[in-house]
Amino acid sequence: MKSKKLFSTLVLLSVTVLCLSSCLAQKPVLIGFVASLTGSTSELGVNGRNGLLMAVEEVNAAGGVNGKAVEVVIKDDQNNPEVGLAVDRELQEAGISFIVAHMTSNMATLSVPFVNSQDMLMINPTMSATTLFGQDDHVIGVISPNSDQAAVIKESMVKDSVGKRVAVIYESQNLAYTGTVKDGIAQEIAPVGGQIIYEEAFLASNSTNYLDIAKRVLSTQSDSIVILASSFDAAMFCQQFYKLNNQTPIYLAAWSMNNDLLLQGGAAVEGVTITSLIDLESQAPAYMAFRDNYLKKYGAEPTFAAVYTYEATMLLLNTVAETANPNPEKVKQAILQKGIYPGLQNEITIDGYGDASRTIYEYVVKNGQFTKAE
Repeated sequence: MKSKKLFSTLVLLSVTVLCLSSCLAQKPVLIGFVASLTGSTSELGVNGRNGLLMAVEEVNAAGGVNGKAVEVVIKDDQNNPEVGLAVDRELQEAGISFIVAHMTSNMATLSVPFVNSQDMLMINPTMSATTLFGQDDHVIGVISPNSDQAAVIKESMVKDSVGKRVAVIYESQNLAYTGTVKDGIAQEIAPVGGQIIYEEAFLASNSTNYLDIAKRVLSTQSDSIVILASSFDAAMFCQQFYKLNNQTPIYLAAWSMNNDLLLQGGAAVEGVTITSLIDLESQAPAYMAFRDNYLKKYGAEPTFAAVYTYEATMLLLNTVAETANPNPEKVKQAILQKGIYPGLQNEITIDGYGDASRTIYEYVVKNGQFTKAE
């Protein structure tokens, strides 16, 4: 009888262990995604969300992360640092240690210190303020610093022989981004005798007086105009310059490189020069497959936000899959140790601080399309 009871107990324990193992195997891998999904900067966040969801679907279709499905908790930061901090805290309290966030540089002010204090790991798709680089923190980025964009804008001006007297319009809510691009341009053009002769900040809102700002800029008689703003706001400014018969060349940074610029700007953005974080003409097989799938799923060309957030998500999930007993610190160190990762178009190099180095491209708007500059 005792042997039978012992056998039954062992069988019961074995079944219990198997059930527990099975249940654990089915527990999903949870990650968070935080971006501006409403308001004037929402296209950046929506495209980023689309890229992330494509990465998650691809990983799950291939069997998930070590047999576990990936689930995403999506939050809207409303492009407001305090809201961003609140939703980051909600994710942390829900037991989520890995987040793909945020999309605009101003969000880093409160979110990065919080992530550091909670031993979370943030994979940064598109926050590119130069001040975020060179920091030993809990952030891994897949985007180059704004100083790289500023250098490309300067080269464009020098090529066009218009970089001596520059007027700059910049959005102030995302000053962490626009301010560092502006300062970078000033530093870049100084050695060639250029300077910013006029600058004006604006706060993106329904009451922004685009026309009055455009008039003040044109009154300076600058030989080039730089607009550092979202695609929507940049398009609104271009419309006003178009109405005022402006002939001064206009330059935009990569924040404006979204479909809204073409849709909202129309004829007013023809001839505008813009920096791009992706090569729209890339024939890389991985990018072509991603582009085709994106077009089928969303009915639009993928933007840099979609591409970079897809890459950021794949970087995170692949490293979690490769790391035994993954936790934020182990995943961070694994990413830093490897250093070079395949992107959709080219390799992503990540240094010891978790900062990326990428190629920046120059485009112009021609016939209603983004066309690579010659």
